[in-house]
Amino acid sequence: MNGEFLTSSSIEAAKEGTVSSIWRKMLDCFFLLRIPLLVPVWTIFLLGIITGSSDARVGGVFTGSTALSPVAWWGLLGFSLIVASIYVVNQIVDIESDRINHKLFLLPHGFISVRTAWILAAVCAFGGSAVSIFLINSPTITALFIISLFVGFLYNLPPVQLKNSALGGVTANALGHGMLTFLTGWFIVHNGEPFSRATLMAGLISGLAPTLANAAVYLATTIPDAEGDRRTGKKTFCVSFGEKKTAIIAAIFCAGTLISSFYMLYNTWVMAVPSGISLLIFILFAVSTTRERSFKAFKWPVILLSIFVALFIPEYALLILLTFIGSKIYYKWRFNFDYPNLKTK
Repeated sequence: MNGEFLTSSSIEAAKEGTVSSIWRKMLDCFFLLRIPLLVPVWTIFLLGIITGSSDARVGGVFTGSTALSPVAWWGLLGFSLIVASIYVVNQIVDIESDRINHKLFLLPHGFISVRTAWILAAVCAFGGSAVSIFLINSPTITALFIISLFVGFLYNLPPVQLKNSALGGVTANALGHGMLTFLTGWFIVHNGEPFSRATLMAGLISGLAPTLANAAVYLATTIPDAEGDRRTGKKTFCVSFGEKKTAIIAAIFCAGTLISSFYMLYNTWVMAVPSGISLLIFILFAVSTTRERSFKAFKWPVILLSIFVALFIPEYALLILLTFIGSKIYYKWRFNFDYPNLKTK
């Protein structure tokens, strides 16, 4: 919701509402999880499955693979809860900068209390962990869930708060949304197999591309938020080095994504093709660094990769569509607000 504004009348109207307060509160809590922003996480998770399975076929044809088994979907649900918990904590600690940047208004404008948000974050964290322990029953997946939570804590909470430093923010986002998310999908494919160093090394090498891709996309997101971050003392990459250097480094990361995608184990083209297209977007972004191009740089690569992933898992296209439509209806109904959208502003 970068750059989008709510009027004071929209805020007051949303607080009054026309539906019972219990239902409004439940929906507000659900969307505090930042449901639309789970789509990039799902995409990287499923990318790990596709590039980790020799049985992956366009059209959703998997033979002899656990890729579309219930375990895979439990894994997607559990990891989504882990990430949602991190998202909620991020909003709690970023209330002031979100207020200045006019975004993520559920907490800044008091639709949900901070106490309720902490409870929700804890429920999601424990719920995701329970899924990994009792429904997936994989020590490796459970370890990845716990490490992801730990990285989220380091990113959001003092005394470390990686999000407030230039290199820390890039590293945490690349590692969390990139490598750890990818490896979770990767090891879902190998669920039930004994853990091996060879499988881990293949996963780490294959995970370089999504790791660098997330670094590139994250850098682009720091540009629209730079003013609010600067005013609240956050030393993000853009605040520290400026818009032009941020755009150039993002383009370099995207180039690295394209190169490293050819080292993925299977179905390299599912990452290589959208990376090649995205590189053109990032080059234009580096040459002409504007807010409009920054929005294109962090929206379109995610959309392109999600489309290619959906070629392998058609059900995923339906999940994205339901998420988009459901979120759009909620924000329009509650706040008369157009989100999510593909606008470059």
